[in-house]
Amino acid sequence: MSENENYPTLEQAFSLGNGQETALNWLSRTKQTVAVFLISGIKLEGVVTSHDQYSLLLTDSHGNQQLIYKAKISTITVVQPSTNNNSNNRFHNQQHRPQKRFNNSNPHNNDEHNRNNQA
Repeated sequence: MSENENYPTLEQAFSLGNGQETALNWLSRTKQTVAVFLISGIKLEGVVTSHDQYSLLLTDSHGNQQLIYKAKISTITVVQPSTNNNSNNRFHNQQHRPQKRFNNSNPHNNDEHNRNNQA
């Protein structure tokens, strides 16, 4: 299938198409509501309006737009319509948290580390 062909699902658009590019085009064309989880744990919901190599434009249900850098995105999921109003789902309205936190500090630049090694 080419980029112009209609894929029935996001999974097929990603796997049978050109990966991320085709999947984001599919989301934009079908106007599916998505949840975008940032690496900071913040959850944003809306429709992917546009995207380029480095960013995507998300429009929420109130028409507010947010430009999001792809480098700050952890996960994008399609929001499924709720079949009931019961909030028993333990993940309901919770922030997504990354499984691992990376420490970007260099231990060799740490003053305490340097003091301990001088003694």
